[in-house]
Amino acid sequence: MEPQDTLHEFESFFQSWYPHLLRYVCRFAACRATAEDVSQEVFLDLYEALRAGQHIEFPKAWTLRVARRKCADLRSHPFDMDQSHDTLEAVGERGENPAGAFNSSLDAERLRGYLSVLTAREEEVLLLRLQSMKFREIGQSLGITTSSVNTLLIRALGRLRQVFGVRRVGSGLPQPKARHEA
Repeated sequence: MEPQDTLHEFESFFQSWYPHLLRYVCRFAACRATAEDVSQEVFLDLYEALRAGQHIEFPKAWTLRVARRKCADLRSHPFDMDQSHDTLEAVGERGENPAGAFNSSLDAERLRGYLSVLTAREEEVLLLRLQSMKFREIGQSLGITTSSVNTLLIRALGRLRQVFGVRRVGSGLPQPKARHEA
């Protein structure tokens, strides 16, 4: 592949995948600035690997694996992590609606509460699947088989159904009434 083609392919991948990777890293990092730094480092590593001629079959899985490793490195050196958080005044200065930011943080907190019934691995698999990753890509990213991905998803969904009291379709829930035409 020509260097120009590699650059174009990398740019389009960056544009489409960066927001997803950033959300993923935000779960592990102390603050958004740290998550942005880690995400950018991951893409820099990807770019360097591609320029060196390394063939990366599943780039999404590759970036997730590298991001997880970088976050683990940060956790092992807690004094290197940035622990700052935005104040409401700082949010207002950026032109964001403080009430909207507060509601978003409440929604994120509620989601964390729902996901707390899952194991860390189940949560990770579920969130990756919700980002439309294929079972094969999730398995590659986490270093597990596709059948393990399937099993973890089934367990995660089962636990969430228990929490919400939802039964499977065809399990006795009232079905919508058919309309009768006169």
